[in-house]
Amino acid sequence: MPLDLDRAAFFDAVRRQPFAGHLTQPHVDGMGAILDACPASLSVDAAAYCLATTFHETARTMRPIEEFGRGKGRKYGPTGFWGRGYVQLTWEANYAKATKRLRQLGVLKASEDLVKTPTLAMRPDVAAAILFYGMIEGWFTGKKLGDYFAPGRADPVGARRIINGTDCDKLIAGYQAQFRVALLSSVPLQPSTAAPKPPDPLAPMTAGSSPKLSPEPAPTGGLLRSGAQATGIATRGLLNGLFSGIHNALARKA
Repeated sequence: MPLDLDRAAFFDAVRRQPFAGHLTQPHVDGMGAILDACPASLSVDAAAYCLATTFHETARTMRPIEEFGRGKGRKYGPTGFWGRGYVQLTWEANYAKATKRLRQLGVLKASEDLVKTPTLAMRPDVAAAILFYGMIEGWFTGKKLGDYFAPGRADPVGARRIINGTDCDKLIAGYQAQFRVALLSSVPLQPSTAAPKPPDPLAPMTAGSSPKLSPEPAPTGGLLRSGAQATGIATRGLLNGLFSGIHNALARKA
């Protein structure tokens, strides 16, 4: 399950399917709680199946619900431990088991007890933890997500046995396919790692883009001389020539 899921893209995708164009804020809130609780190690196929199961078990509301009829006609009905949550947690022993495990996971505080307060199973973070860890660890029927989803294997039809035999197995498998598409379409693109384009040497410079040149010291030797040096050399040459001419003229008169 990608940790950096683009949720806006995900909700856009599920709005089309399986929600047939009608997505409400409670839908978004419910799925947000589920995505928040999704273990990072869970595969996309398995995560999609958990979402599909929730879609079916909550009558498409994606919110924790109580069992219709509150266990009427069932042995656990009078005890108060009828189905609650994203998937229907039933029987007192299962509420006790869930309490112990969710305390270990840090979802429940030491003072919180599903047996003493069964309605805690309706809290979204608690309901989501029961959904995922119940299906991962086989709380409901002994069957686990790993029995049906593994590298190189995906059996969304058979996975219904994790919750309830073969009841509506193909229908839920169809939902799984739609949630899978939504999850896969919601993985954001990674930033480009291409090397930066070198500057165009022929491109015109913009204001402020001209490089600053460091002043260079005037040469002190070699072929280039300062103006004062050049003037001094020329003057000495002229005087030497004048003195040489006078000397030659006097020598001829003598």
